[in-house]
Amino acid sequence: MDLANYWQENKRFLLTVAGGALVFGIGWMLIENSYGDELVRQRTAARITSDKLGKEGMYTAADLSEAEAENQKLVTAVDTLTRACAFPTRPQFVLDAKRGSASNQYFAVVSAVRDDLLRQAGRANLRVPEDLGLPALSPTREPEIERYLEALDLVDRVVRMAIATGCERIEKIDIRLDPRLTSREGVGRVEKTRVTFTFSGKGAPIVSLLSLSQQGDVKDTNGVPFGGPLIVEKADMLPSRSGAETGLEISFLCARVTAGEPRPE
Repeated sequence: MDLANYWQENKRFLLTVAGGALVFGIGWMLIENSYGDELVRQRTAARITSDKLGKEGMYTAADLSEAEAENQKLVTAVDTLTRACAFPTRPQFVLDAKRGSASNQYFAVVSAVRDDLLRQAGRANLRVPEDLGLPALSPTREPEIERYLEALDLVDRVVRMAIATGCERIEKIDIRLDPRLTSREGVGRVEKTRVTFTFSGKGAPIVSLLSLSQQGDVKDTNGVPFGGPLIVEKADMLPSRSGAETGLEISFLCARVTAGEPRPE
């Protein structure tokens, strides 16, 4: 091959390649001069750490004991908060397979509670919606039946508190199940059934009712515990009809707290 001719034909290309190699070499030397020692130090530190991890344990028995004690404290705290937030449904409002189908139990409990509450309210001159906030069409799915019975338990308690404090009128009771109950994602860790009451009448009994709902170990006139305190989501005082009357719209929650990972029912 004639090198002279090759040089003439490819001089520009060869100079470009040579220039690139020169720049690369200079850059590599600069990097070595600037960061070479640091790279060596980092590699040495990584090797020492790796050797240490292979020969020595990261944690001692004392560390393990401390972690277990801390974990037990957290478990206890979660359990305490769960009991404080979850609505304690009374046995007569809980489905029991021994008492027949869920639908039959629902009808029996609703009928008994409605008759008793309306009779007690009538004697105390307390006006109460006859439906007690329950749906016109009875639920058929067992999960919904369970939630409505829990809500009825709360309604029973609040109406009895209203009787005990001398309230005059419960204009409306509205029960709303957690909308996530029928979703594919499930209700999550905390499920909330909302029960909203609208009261009207003299202000003092309504204020007494609100105070009573936040007390524990209190019994009605028949000696039946109210089972408070109840969780209040919101409470709004309504404009009065006259100077002597006022109103209250208050929402209580029947909460279910799920331990561990939430899952759909």
